[in-house]
Amino acid sequence: MASSCSSIFEHATTQPDFERRGLMLDISRNRVPTTAWLKTLIDALALLRYNELQLYTEHTFAYQDHATVWQHASPMTAEEICEIDRYCTERGIELVPNQNSFGHMERWLRHEDYKHLAECPDGFEHPIAGWRTFGGTLAPTAESATFVDTLYTELLPHFTSRSLHIGGDEPWELGQGQSKQRVAREGKHAVYLEFLNRLFALAEQHDHQAQFWADIILERPDLVPALPKHVTPVIWGYDADSPFDAHCRIVADAGFRQHFYVAPGAGNWNSFGGRLDVARANIERAAQAGLTHGARGLLLTAWGDNGHHQPWPTLFPSLILAAQAAWGCPLSTAQLPAQIDTLFYPNAAKGHGAAICALGEIDALLPQPAPPSSFLHTALFATDAELAELWHTTNPEALQKVIEALDHIKTEGLDPEIELGVALNRTAAQRCLRLHAEGASGPFVAEQRDQLLERFARLWKTRSRSGGLSESLDRLRTAVGR
Repeated sequence: MASSCSSIFEHATTQPDFERRGLMLDISRNRVPTTAWLKTLIDALALLRYNELQLYTEHTFAYQDHATVWQHASPMTAEEICEIDRYCTERGIELVPNQNSFGHMERWLRHEDYKHLAECPDGFEHPIAGWRTFGGTLAPTAESATFVDTLYTELLPHFTSRSLHIGGDEPWELGQGQSKQRVAREGKHAVYLEFLNRLFALAEQHDHQAQFWADIILERPDLVPALPKHVTPVIWGYDADSPFDAHCRIVADAGFRQHFYVAPGAGNWNSFGGRLDVARANIERAAQAGLTHGARGLLLTAWGDNGHHQPWPTLFPSLILAAQAAWGCPLSTAQLPAQIDTLFYPNAAKGHGAAICALGEIDALLPQPAPPSSFLHTALFATDAELAELWHTTNPEALQKVIEALDHIKTEGLDPEIELGVALNRTAAQRCLRLHAEGASGPFVAEQRDQLLERFARLWKTRSRSGGLSESLDRLRTAVGR
């Protein structure tokens, strides 16, 4: 790891534009980093002047009485959290606990022992993914609050931070099950807010100040008087045109000026290369709006939706861009290759940064499906019928240009995860072209398929724990076996 990032902050302001400068890393979508790799990332964050790290957790903390939930996930143990907390503190970084506590509880509620806590124990119709056979949202009841309290009681003592991100986003099926009558009588937002306030109270009882996703304020600013004043709303948005200015204005005018965060995205999930153009525009937009309206923090989010198939190096450009944005630097990708080499590969051959940035530009050559997603990621995992629909948005010439661009990325002697990103993108493009030529994508040549799967599994284990690999690998195996 490099010892200096002076070139990265060459045009920085004297003081940072944001008091809090953080990364939220998803460790619940199959991929949990090894302790060694997490420490390497923390070293990079320290050099990039970050002072906050959150490990987004649904089921990947080893709660003593809940092994059923995490037994195949290679979770963070209490001892490991304490170790990472100390490591962060020594480098001027606050490790903030992040335990989703309302929605996104699928990993718990799919198990028989927890179904009674679900809003819809027997499943529900997800507005995006269709029918789910188990619940994803806790029922907003006293029993659910008691359950969450037991989690906080065990989790929080291992952190020195006095903050806690409780989540609260996307309770998709709220009002469809146990709370149906209450929602009909009181309204969905009122029921949601009542349970959110329960979670705020629990955090306070544990001497923690709650952070939460700001959706309720944006949807119903008239309900803000019912929120405690000491909580921290976090405004998320992951697209190049996310309306951060409008959203920041609403939250600031609601009384949270100097108390809220903006949370742009790293742009690399649902992608094999990282949507670098989207990430840059998104981060810049969030930083400008946050500065204008008095945000206290900028929290870069790095998610792992749908299996966390993206290689780790796809995160590096956004880590640098968000750090620069938080210090008032004009964002430019021109210097990113050299900066990535200096920061992440100081003792390796030059060219890593150039290859990573070239990989990050691939998605811009094709139309973007429903964001946040890339064309090639969507294409690889689509059914033939879905791929046929997607095909109408592009043409063979565009896909051939993608393959040519991939062929020009020099990866020999570099981090092998970069070549993995190239291979995954190329495989997706080839599938599209086969569908166009033959009327069906058809299975890949066995040798090509097996080599890709073997490489994916082998490289996963170099920086990530084994838990979750089989699930991500099975999804990839299904995709390339069609």
